[in-house]
Amino acid sequence: MPDGLTALPDELYDSAAAKFGEGNIAPSQWPADGELLLGDALYRPVVPAYRDLVPPDGPWRPVWNVMGTLSELHGEDNVRLIVWFGG
Repeated sequence: MPDGLTALPDELYDSAAAKFGEGNIAPSQWPADGELLLGDALYRPVVPAYRDLVPPDGPWRPVWNVMGTLSELHGEDNVRLIVWFGG
């Protein structure tokens, strides 16, 4: 596992199935306000924004700069980045 991440206990999935339904056992499938108390640990769903998954610097920095400028000009909801990887 990457640094800072730990595996979720198996009991969490059983508790989530009981509380949220069989198809909603992973935290990313829980309702936005869903939470489970397991022992003395409270689990809540966390859905990261795409910006949290890609570093702000490095080779993508020029792209983020252009996206920031476009969102200032046209509004954040009016700018999309579509990337194609393939050959």
